[in-house]
Amino acid sequence: MIEINLLPSGVKGRPAAARRPGGGKGPSLPSLGADPRVAGMAGVGVLLLLFGAYWFWNSGKTRDDLAAQVESAAADSVRLERAIALMKTLDTRRDTIDQKMDVIRQVDTRRYVWPHLLDEVSRATPAYLWLTKLAAVEEEVAPPPPPSAAEKAKDKDKAKEDSAAAAAPAAPAMASGPVFNVEGHAGATESLTRFMKNLESSPMIRDVSLVTSQQEQVQGRTVLKFTLEARWEEPNEGFVETVPLLTAQ
Repeated sequence: MIEINLLPSGVKGRPAAARRPGGGKGPSLPSLGADPRVAGMAGVGVLLLLFGAYWFWNSGKTRDDLAAQVESAAADSVRLERAIALMKTLDTRRDTIDQKMDVIRQVDTRRYVWPHLLDEVSRATPAYLWLTKLAAVEEEVAPPPPPSAAEKAKDKDKAKEDSAAAAAPAAPAMASGPVFNVEGHAGATESLTRFMKNLESSPMIRDVSLVTSQQEQVQGRTVLKFTLEARWEEPNEGFVETVPLLTAQ
């Protein structure tokens, strides 16, 4: 039998089964050195898988951190709301205390008025004259007339100035002295005249005026019944000496 070699290199032909990878048993995976493009695509796929896994893990961690921040902010909001409510309550109490302190200051500035007034009236009372009543008089204040258009404009400008000056604490203003009436009986007109002069000479009494004067019978004697009206006057600082209740030891 004659064999003819048709291969160009002169190499003897190999069986078909020997030329296939795997001995002709089926398809196999290509080797890395077979095709560089396949290897590159495989590497890119691995990198994409790793990046996707890292992104998923990082997103979950960020979501947990944001959830923790939201819970912390909610807790801070509740705490701040309670603090604001407490501050409002304290402000209301402070305003109430300030109002009470203003009333106390006003009362304190006038707590010695009536003791001094009674003392001055007692000193001014002459002989043959006796008093039956001493009382304060409430002054009636007439209602103000309705403001005109020009006065309304001035009031608006004044209100703006007052609002700007309201921020600065003002010292408590001294109230005007009380007006009082004195009723009594005098054995003679000279006694009443001397009594009025003595009141006028007092540094704590002014505007003494005779309101009523009439004669009447008291225990079989004719006397002069009178009613005087006067006003308390703030004395000079050096006239009244004040002493502190508590002294430093």
